[in-house]
Amino acid sequence: MQLISTLLSKRILFALFFLVCSLAVLGQTGSLSGRVIDAGTEEPLPFANVFISSTTMGSTTALDGSFLIERIPFGAVQLVVSFVGYKHQTFNFDFTESFNLSTAISLEPALEELSTIEVTSKKDKKWERNLSKFTKVFLGETEFSKGCKILNPWVLEFAEDKDNGLVATASRPVEIENHALGYKVFYHLRLFKANSTYFFFTGETRFEEMTPADEKQKSQWIKNRVIAFKGSTRHLFLAILYEYIQKGQLQQEGFALLQEKFPREGPIVRHPDLAKTKKEILIDYPMENLVGASYRTGLYRILLSGKVEVHYKREQGVPKNTIYNDTLAEVSWLEVKEGYVDVTKTGLNQKPDQLLVSGAMSQGWVAMMLPNDYDPASNNP
Repeated sequence: MQLISTLLSKRILFALFFLVCSLAVLGQTGSLSGRVIDAGTEEPLPFANVFISSTTMGSTTALDGSFLIERIPFGAVQLVVSFVGYKHQTFNFDFTESFNLSTAISLEPALEELSTIEVTSKKDKKWERNLSKFTKVFLGETEFSKGCKILNPWVLEFAEDKDNGLVATASRPVEIENHALGYKVFYHLRLFKANSTYFFFTGETRFEEMTPADEKQKSQWIKNRVIAFKGSTRHLFLAILYEYIQKGQLQQEGFALLQEKFPREGPIVRHPDLAKTKKEILIDYPMENLVGASYRTGLYRILLSGKVEVHYKREQGVPKNTIYNDTLAEVSWLEVKEGYVDVTKTGLNQKPDQLLVSGAMSQGWVAMMLPNDYDPASNNP
């Protein structure tokens, strides 16, 4: 036994650790139950929407306000509870230690909601122009965007900030049918800002599977979902995990990581050709010690320091943000606030707020969004 331990390399040890931990949590899913009531009267709220954000998992409350969501995947999740006429709430739960949790939820009435709904019935040409601007940013301008439609645009209100940027709010979840990926999306918009140089929007998302019209559409949805998945941060993190087990996996998946030779403050001036930029400014990112064990059971720590430039060579679909003349690789930049991210064995980042993303990977418009419970190995739409 001692001889075997001596002969095993660090890479093999990690591979065994990774596989053992994966087997330990493989198939383990959690459940979340509870009851939703009015905060003032303590009366149950039947037919409230209760869902795990960014997934297809959810439920509606029964007549007594109770709910049960099962098969929740391993890791940290966000529960969203909404009901017409009430302020929607979010709650964070961790399924790395306990797998069956229960909670009581009290919702407060949204007193201003009625007046907001009344205002939205009056639209004008300026509102129509703002809706067009909003749609281009929110859905994007890709091939998949053409297959998306906002079903209830009247819930949106627009204003301008002090920099003449567009600000959007919504009195209800924005409902989108994505006929490119086969999902109906309910987006609880918290914040939307956009101007000529940047855009930002955030909120909680619920996905519903759409029913394909025929086998041809089903096949196309499967293909399109793979295209949307590839080149994403989740795809990258998975490739990094397996790179540590099998050298060359990162490159095989189409990724290359680079960093500045001499880190500096502010933006750097890149040459139009990647070959000259690499010669003068960039070097390959060191692959050693990229992955380690997290202090939390079943999670893996990916160590990234400084500003990492990520290149991805897309095999399918149209490349985006190709800034160099001598390569069609999509270019993104990652900055990790604390120098690491903890991910699940499926590549899901457990603290998205710790990761700053720009470039191709930041163009995660709603038209390209996939639920966190999407399985890239599955043939089911």
